[in-house]
Amino acid sequence: MAHLTVASSENAVIKLFEGIRDNFSVDQSDSADFGPFTAGYEVAFHLEGGDVDLQSDNSIVVSELDIKWDKLRVFAGIDIPELCIGGFCISPNPFGGCLVRAPRICIFDDDPDIGIDLNLNGLLTSEISLAAKPVLKYYVNPARPPAMNWLDAEDAGLANHWQLFIDPEWVDIDVFDWSDIVGDLLEDALDNAIDGLLFFLPGWAKDLIRAILGPVIDLVRAILDIGDDIDEWLSDLLGVSLGLFDLILTLVADHFAKQYPLLEIEDPFPVIPYQAGLIPVKLPIETLAVTITDDEMILTADVGDTL
Repeated sequence: MAHLTVASSENAVIKLFEGIRDNFSVDQSDSADFGPFTAGYEVAFHLEGGDVDLQSDNSIVVSELDIKWDKLRVFAGIDIPELCIGGFCISPNPFGGCLVRAPRICIFDDDPDIGIDLNLNGLLTSEISLAAKPVLKYYVNPARPPAMNWLDAEDAGLANHWQLFIDPEWVDIDVFDWSDIVGDLLEDALDNAIDGLLFFLPGWAKDLIRAILGPVIDLVRAILDIGDDIDEWLSDLLGVSLGLFDLILTLVADHFAKQYPLLEIEDPFPVIPYQAGLIPVKLPIETLAVTITDDEMILTADVGDTL
């Protein structure tokens, strides 16, 4: 039989979980080259909410954990094959050559030719769910010299700890509610970028070039390999091509499993603090175990001799 048993209610576990959740934040950027276009993202987000449910199989299930996007920017650079119009002969020289030629204009000779910048703040809602098992680890303070005894460690604030983590067995992200506005934003960005390339021309000349080139936006959509569903393309770009969603899952899992413990217990465990010039009384914890039921989390410990 264990020497010591402590039970925490589900509400207490929820409060502990909220402390870990509120310590999570990410500010990340990345980009990649996909041949005719480059793409990247800049994101910053934190976590809010989350329903915590204790399970009788010794696990904790968290659902509806909201990703709150503090920043979500997607950008792309598009390299369009160079197109030239004009330059044809208006008045041939009967003796050879040309007397008068139409002006020749070449566009899309840069790389990239078009830059698209989408600010998606407020246009995307995401949720995370996970199931985790409790894992106990013994943390030896790295700043504590090996020969230091517990009393000196107490004085120096270098005590060791038992740490309880929740290690996710699976983590899932639900990216939903891509607003219809996203598609309009992309179309407008493409149109504005093309207008920007032709800024030096009068309106009638822009219309003429558009008529000659045909539906330029369709050309850009083909280069980007955008199908009928812009939302699906954007989701594939972020989630598959750039790996943003896998990165989020990894960061969340590592946060709960490795970086922030649900609970820390000082070892030896303080029972009576310093008082009246007397040294503190502490209990060394030799073993520690955790069990989760539907209603509570139970810690059991074997202790050594009182120090």
